Amino acid sequence: MPFSVRSTPAAIDAVVAIDGKDYALRVNRPVKLDPTAPRLVVVAHQETPIATELLRVCIDAIQRFTPEPHELWVVDNNSPLDSAEKLLDEPDVNVILNRTEPLPVEARATDCHPDSPAKQLRWGSYANAIGLELALRCIDPLSACLMTMHMDVMPCRRGWLTFLRSKLDDGAAAAGVRLDRTRTPEGVLHVLGYMVDYQVFRGLGLDFFPELPAYDVGDLVTVRLRRAGHRVFACRNTLWEPELAATLPDYPPLRDFPVDRSLDDDGNPIFLHLGRGVRRARGEPVKGVDVQDWIRFAREHLLK
Repeated sequence: MPFSVRSTPAAIDAVVAIDGKDYALRVNRPVKLDPTAPRLVVVAHQETPIATELLRVCIDAIQRFTPEPHELWVVDNNSPLDSAEKLLDEPDVNVILNRTEPLPVEARATDCHPDSPAKQLRWGSYANAIGLELALRCIDPLSACLMTMHMDVMPCRRGWLTFLRSKLDDGAAAAGVRLDRTRTPEGVLHVLGYMVDYQVFRGLGLDFFPELPAYDVGDLVTVRLRRAGHRVFACRNTLWEPELAATLPDYPPLRDFPVDRSLDDDGNPIFLHLGRGVRRARGEPVKGVDVQDWIRFAREHLLK
């Protein structure tokens, strides 16, 4: 692994320094494939039992709909230990257990918790970035491509990974399931689900850190790729084009399920996103589909 291992307790495999802070990790890597296999990275935080179920259906959907060779990495970002350690029993999942709370520089001088929505956004975005940065220290540096994912997503059709990978082969440096148009006129790929040419990423010295309020976690990857002359690809999706839902007559459950649905070039739904999944799992009031309904939909229509 491309990081320095320091003297650590027996339960800790390594200590990694990122952004001036040491992160104590436990790393379990049962799956080791050739660098050509995509690395899929899910950043997770399991504060509640419902959050653990949310992560479970994400993992199950990836495994169900991704027959192509790949390494699935789950980065657990300092969840309660009993929930986090259960991931170590997954035979087909590479796991990074981060046992250090990710806090931005301005929050490290105190033990306070976020007390405003703006601070919660900042801390949450920073924690997500740290999770992805930890994965970068653990995956093979020669990996051809890296896919970032949130724990409230589900692939829903076989071939989704090959489809996104084909866009990289077609000349794009990154391919995502959704273009976020809220921060720049041309839009940026949303970190909830995008694949990037990892050798281009490394060659340009990119990272996933946010620069709020202008850019959220992972946004600057798109910005800097474009500045370097690279093209990016984004799927059409029902968040920005809600009329697309009516074009899915052969998929009644997906047509009528009001979440973000991303489509391939033939109009097939390939990827679903709940949105605000961690906040919903905490019981915070968020408009849209309930976490329990998301889990029920997955088990009744996708995973049975």
